[in-house]
Amino acid sequence: MLELVAELMPQAIGLAASPLPLIAVLLMVLSPNGRGRSIGFAVGRVLGVLATVIAVAALSELVTQGSGGSRIGAVIRLVFGVALVFLALTKVRSRPRGSAEPKTPGWMQALDDMPPAKALRTGFLVTVINPKELIFGLAAGVVIGSSTLPPGVLAAAVLIYTAIATITVVVPVVAYLFLGARVRGVLEPVRTWLVRYYNIIIAAVLAIIGVVMIGKGLAGI
Repeated sequence: MLELVAELMPQAIGLAASPLPLIAVLLMVLSPNGRGRSIGFAVGRVLGVLATVIAVAALSELVTQGSGGSRIGAVIRLVFGVALVFLALTKVRSRPRGSAEPKTPGWMQALDDMPPAKALRTGFLVTVINPKELIFGLAAGVVIGSSTLPPGVLAAAVLIYTAIATITVVVPVVAYLFLGARVRGVLEPVRTWLVRYYNIIIAAVLAIIGVVMIGKGLAGI
């Protein structure tokens, strides 16, 4: 199991380090009456990570079963790794130049007035539709689906993966619930920094995880 969890770490860390969901949840926490919407977004994030990895693992198990399964899994990892590196290059090219301010997505601008149910849906969709988010879940699902460990061990690995992948979204919400307005002074500078350097951060994460996956794919072919 430890070997499987270790193989899932790059994808889990990639999701955890993704700035977009963290920026979104920080905006909710820092908004007036943000308790309900921030909880909804965090729950949606967790459900999105779980749904993606379970669905892809089930499909991957069907695709990779048989004598050539390990090689197919390696090829899939290689393809995902190349895709991540390509996405990293596009993020670097699209970064704001000089003192230009980064553009804020339209849905992010509407977070201040978003009801909890819609925040939950947003947290889910950000995870399962956004290509940069989805590709980490797809890669993790392939790792789990191609494993031959017992179902109970796989379930535990999925839970560990989900906990690590969502920790950066869940922790600020939990801190806000326990500490209230006192946590805002700490989170506001973090949000500002993430917004400013969003493209660079996500490019670095994508590139590092992509290179790791390319290496694992080449080793398994």
